[in-house]
Amino acid sequence: MAALTLFEHRLQDIFEAFEEAVDFRSLQYSAYSLQRFGFEDEAEINLAVNRAIRVCKSLDINPRKHFRPYFKVDLDNRQTSREWRVSKMGFYLVLCNGEPGNPYVGAFQLKLLRDVLAELK
Repeated sequence: MAALTLFEHRLQDIFEAFEEAVDFRSLQYSAYSLQRFGFEDEAEINLAVNRAIRVCKSLDINPRKHFRPYFKVDLDNRQTSREWRVSKMGFYLVLCNGEPGNPYVGAFQLKLLRDVLAELK
């Protein structure tokens, strides 16, 4: 009689890779498109992304489901740069956590506050 050997740890790795691929598909936005909303440079975007990640962690939300770094390579200039893929929620969290002097950030924060206050009435 032939013996059947299960490789459970390998199966777990396959499931985890599948889950990660599904999660990555939901990251449909680029944080760098925030430059259209007054974010001036990569440093400002990275600061807001890191703040948004801290928000998720403080609320026990897995940030990997909403933020994922990836690297772009420019072969002509021999440079790499890190960019962020984010979920819809991640995009709005980054927008909320931008520099307060950015008029888009301020307008978004004010709209959220008005929506919350309207719900309380």
